Amino acid sequence: MSFFSGRQAFCVLSGTLLFLCLLPPGARAISPTNPGSGDFFLPFSDDAEMAKDFQALAPPFLPWGPNTSGPFFTGTAEVEPVGSWYLEPFAYDFINPGISASSLYMPMRLAVGLGHNLEFDTFLPLIQNWQGVDPSQGIDHSASHFGVGNTHFEIKWELTSDANVYLPLARPAMTLTFDFWIPSGQYQNLNPQDFGTDQLGNGTYNEGVMFLLRKHFKPFMVYLQVGDIVENPSTVGAGYTYNNGLTQIPFGATSSLHIVDGNLTYYAGALEDVLNTEWGAGWLLEFYGETQSGTSLFFGAANAPAWSFFWLAPELEVTWPHTQKFSATWGAGVALPVYQSDYPRTYTPMGTVTLYFNGPFGYRGM
Repeated sequence: MSFFSGRQAFCVLSGTLLFLCLLPPGARAISPTNPGSGDFFLPFSDDAEMAKDFQALAPPFLPWGPNTSGPFFTGTAEVEPVGSWYLEPFAYDFINPGISASSLYMPMRLAVGLGHNLEFDTFLPLIQNWQGVDPSQGIDHSASHFGVGNTHFEIKWELTSDANVYLPLARPAMTLTFDFWIPSGQYQNLNPQDFGTDQLGNGTYNEGVMFLLRKHFKPFMVYLQVGDIVENPSTVGAGYTYNNGLTQIPFGATSSLHIVDGNLTYYAGALEDVLNTEWGAGWLLEFYGETQSGTSLFFGAANAPAWSFFWLAPELEVTWPHTQKFSATWGAGVALPVYQSDYPRTYTPMGTVTLYFNGPFGYRGM
């Protein structure tokens, strides 16, 4: 518990410093309230004063747009307003009872509004892998491993805002994201006694472009995300498991192998029903899928296996507490496999909390 608290405190401090850097120089200067009084204050600490300074960067106001946790796999099209930011830790427990294994995937997301319809997001994933005893596969003892996975950076650019939050056929909010992954997770020098639990990444630098859409029509919201991810070649070693989570390079087979993954198509969407606007309470039904082809857009034929899957996820959400300056949204659900090809069947309990620190223009969607 203390480990996560320390990391969250670091993220909060980092976000606060970044927010202060966004303010103009005059906003960071400390001045006395009355000459000679000895009392000091930040002249733009009041949201109304800050809003005047940032007025040119004010986002469109939506008359209906409650603050909710939203879906797990589908991004939201609206960007954070300038001066606002949030910290969002996730937890996905990918459980595969067929081989007595699980992977607890915990990305820590920090999102900061930059103004000019832009937002910058970082995802630092913490991973806890576990493998139980499975005599049918020659596994005679359990193993576990904890560490950091591949780091993900994202730039969001909002193209349009929701034209009317009460009409389903009005223009939706639409956004492009530009995504980058750095192979910070371990993928080489794997230990045979860990049965793959010490692999925390795939060793590739990835680039992706995504299209996001969100449409309000009270009391519903519709989300959509689709995009393509280019996976660069990598050199891996014995014991490496490919992206499908099934195919493994045997130990002793090779010291190193040059691999090319195919293009990865990502798609997700959700229907959200907000039952109580004040509490941000509601339910969602989300779909999510990925398909890795047998060819790469820039690097030719892939020597990694092709695979695909499609999941459905029912989810619940609620907001508490909620004030003008701070709110927390909570979400929980479970992802269930509907269709899978060359991919392990898993069910995935999920949970998240989003800690919003609201600036002069509120939180996303408002």
